[in-house]
Amino acid sequence: MASKIFVKLVSLLTLFSALTTSNPVSSSASRRHHTLEDIQKRQSDFFSVLGVAGITRTEVHPRKEIRELEKDADQWNVYLLALRRFQSVRQNDKLSYYQICGIHGRPFVSWDGVSQGDGGFGGYCAHTSNLFLSWHRPYLALFEEVLYLNAREAISEFPAGELRDRYNIALTTFRMPYWDWAAVPPSGQGSLPWSLQRPTIDITLPKGTVNVPNPLFSYTFHPLPKSDFGSNEFSIWPSTLRDPSSKTSNATSRNDIIALVLDGNRANMQSRVYGILAMQHEYTQISSDLAPGDSLESLHDTIHNSVGGSGHMSILAYSAFDPIFMLHHANVDRLFAIWQALNPNSYVTPRKSPYATFTYKPGFVSDVNTPLTPFHRDDAGNFWTSESCRSASIFAYTYPELVGIGRNDTLTLVARVNALYGPNAVPPKKRDNEDEIVDRSSLLSPGVAGAPTFSSERQYVANIKACKFGLDGSFNVYVFLGGDKPRSSSGIWTQDTSFVGVTGILSQPGATNESNGNQEVNGAVPLTAALEARVRNGELKSMKEDVVERYLQQNLRWQISKAQEIAVAHVPGFQISVLWAQVKPAAWASEFPTLRGEYRVLIDATNGQPGGFGYGDTLL
Repeated sequence: MASKIFVKLVSLLTLFSALTTSNPVSSSASRRHHTLEDIQKRQSDFFSVLGVAGITRTEVHPRKEIRELEKDADQWNVYLLALRRFQSVRQNDKLSYYQICGIHGRPFVSWDGVSQGDGGFGGYCAHTSNLFLSWHRPYLALFEEVLYLNAREAISEFPAGELRDRYNIALTTFRMPYWDWAAVPPSGQGSLPWSLQRPTIDITLPKGTVNVPNPLFSYTFHPLPKSDFGSNEFSIWPSTLRDPSSKTSNATSRNDIIALVLDGNRANMQSRVYGILAMQHEYTQISSDLAPGDSLESLHDTIHNSVGGSGHMSILAYSAFDPIFMLHHANVDRLFAIWQALNPNSYVTPRKSPYATFTYKPGFVSDVNTPLTPFHRDDAGNFWTSESCRSASIFAYTYPELVGIGRNDTLTLVARVNALYGPNAVPPKKRDNEDEIVDRSSLLSPGVAGAPTFSSERQYVANIKACKFGLDGSFNVYVFLGGDKPRSSSGIWTQDTSFVGVTGILSQPGATNESNGNQEVNGAVPLTAALEARVRNGELKSMKEDVVERYLQQNLRWQISKAQEIAVAHVPGFQISVLWAQVKPAAWASEFPTLRGEYRVLIDATNGQPGGFGYGDTLL
C-alpha cells in the first residue's frame, strides 16, 4: 500500500514539475481552466479549445496588426519568444506547431481523437463551404491559446526581476497579430512587412539579445516528414518556402518577388475589401467562393497564391505550415468580424458543400449547428459550431476597428472602414454631429489607413469563374486594360503598366474526383479605379456604360497563369464577364455608398473573346 502511495506521489510531483519548468509547451502543459487532477486523468482525452480565455479568464483584448505589434518592444519580443518555442516542440506532440498546423491539411491524420468520416478526404479545413469563415475561428483560437502558453513558459526562463515582470505585464494583453494586406502600408514600407522577409531577427533571451533564425520567415521541419508529404518537392524541402527558386532541396524563398506582386495588386485588393464590407450584406455571398461575384474566401485565395507562388502557401494541404498562414487568416477573421458587426442578422444558412473534408463526405449539407471538427469545446467531447463561435469575444479577443463599438454604433464603424479602405471621396462638408465620429476613427493606426479616392456614380467589375480543380493545382487570373501583352514572367505581371488586378483560385493537386471535378468557383477584379484613371488621362471619354463598354471591347484583356501562362481554352469552366451598376456615392465619413438597382452585364465588353461572356451565356 505504501509503495502505491509513493508511486502516486512521485507521479504528481513529476507532473507538477512538467507544468512549471521551461520546457516547450506540449499536450501535457497546464491550462488554467484545468486542475492538476484533471490533467492527470485526461492526458489522452480531449483538448477543449477555449482560446486565451481558457488560460487567463481575462478581459477581451484586440489582436494588433503585425507592424503595430512590432512597435511595442516587449510584446514583440514575447511574440517571437512564443513562436520560436512553439516551433521547437517535437512534432509527435499533439500541441506541437507541426500537428496543429497539420490539422488544416497534410498529413491527413486524426487529431484529438476525431476519426476520418465515411467518404472523408484531405484535411479538416472547410473550403468552398458556408463553414469556411466559422471553421477557421476556433482553429485560430487553438493556435493563439497554445502560442500564449508557449509565451508564458518562455518568460518563466528569465530570472526574477524587472525584465521578466515587464514581459509578464506585456503578456496579459497579448494576442496573436494579423497582417493587413489590403490597407495602405505605413509610409516607406510595402505590403509585405519586413519582419516576414528577414531570414534572421534579433530577440532578447535570458542570456541577452541575440540574432536567431526568424520564426516568421519559415518553419523548419524536424524531422522532414517525407512519408507524410507524398512523392513531390514538398517531401525534400526542409523548410517552408514562398515562391521557391527551384524544386530542388536547396531552393530558397523569393520574398522580393512576392513583395512586388503584393504591392502591384494591393490597391485592387483594397477595392475588393471595401466592396464586400460596404455593399455586400448576405453571409452566403461573402462567406465562400461558391456564389457568383466576390467573397472573403476569394480574397483569401488570392493572397495564398500571391505569397506561395509554387510553394507551401499556394497548396491547401501544405499552406498552414508557413508562419504567414496564421497572420493571413487572422486578417480574414478580422474582416469577417467587421462584416458581422455591420451585418449582425445575416449568418450561416444550410448549404451543400461540394468538397469533402477529413470528417465530411462531398455533398454534405452544413448549417449553423454543424460540428466544426476537430475542435472540441469541452471535456465532454462536444464540438464548436458556427453558432457557438459566432462572436469572437468568446475567445477573449477582438480587433482594433471594433474596440468601443456598440451594437447600435455603426456610424463609428463605417467611418473606421472608410478610413482604412474607402474608395469614395468624402467631401469636407459633414453633418453637425460628425466631429466625434471622425475623431474616434482617427484612433486607428495612422500608418495603416487611407485609400485612393473617386466619386463615380457607376461601378464596374470583372467577374471570373472557373473549375476549382480544373488545372490540378492553384492558378491565377490576371486582368489588364490596354497595352501590349506582358513579356515578363507571370510572377511580376502585376508590375505591368496595363495591369489592373489578379484573382487567385486556391486548389489542391490530385484532389479532384467525379463528384467535384466540375465544381466552379468565383472571384472578381474591380475595374472602376482603373477606368477612372483613364478618364483622367484622356484615354477614356467618360464613365457612362456605353462608352465604357466600347472601350473594354477594345482594351480588356485577361491571362491565366500556373507558374507559366496557360491558354484560356485549357482552363475548364473559365468565364469572365463585366458587370456594372449605378451607385450613390457616400456623402459623409460615416456613410457607405449604396447601389441603385442591380448589377447588369456589359455583354459586348467580352463577347467573342476566348472565355468571354457572350450572347446566350448565363452567369450562374
